[in-house]
Order: sequence, then C-alpha cells, then structure tokens
Amino acid sequence: MHPYLAQRNYLASSHPGARASHNCSKDGGGIRKWLRAAYRSWQRKKMIAAFHSLDDATLRDIGISRGEIHSIVDGFDDKEMSMVPVIATDDARKW
Repeated sequence: MHPYLAQRNYLASSHPGARASHNCSKDGGGIRKWLRAAYRSWQRKKMIAAFHSLDDATLRDIGISRGEIHSIVDGFDDKEMSMVPVIATDDARKW
C-alpha cells in the first residue's frame, strides 16, 4: 500500500515487533555500553601514545603540535579511532 494511504505508522516504537527487540537488548544494554566506553577509552589512550611517540618534525609535517594532540584525538570518530599507526620498517626505508 502507498505510504500516504496507510493509517498506521508501522515503523513507530508502538509496533509489537519493535518492542520485542527493544526489550531483549535491555538486559545487556548497560554492560555493552560500559564495555564500549572502556574499549573507546583504551583506543583513545593508545592513539594519544602513538602521537606522543612521534618526533616534533613529524608532528610539524602533519600539522599538529604536542599541545593539540588530546583535542585532535577527542575529535576522532570510531572509524578514525580504530586506525592502526603505520610504523616504517627498515625495508620500507630503503625504497
């Protein structure tokens, strides 16, 4: 049926299927939220440590000063926070 002709909004939270899936996640919701926050905090500390391990010339090349590291990392989203720093190996330096 066309959406303008339907009398009921089946995507609303009053839909029985929506309530059932919402109630199932209620039990583990607090634990999941806490684990997600702990994991994000761990990622944040790891990213800050990676930036602090860089020398001043490298930080200057990417346009970051040491005083800005915390605020820049706080602005990262989950995808950016999960990035793995690339470490130059001896083989890569030869090229």
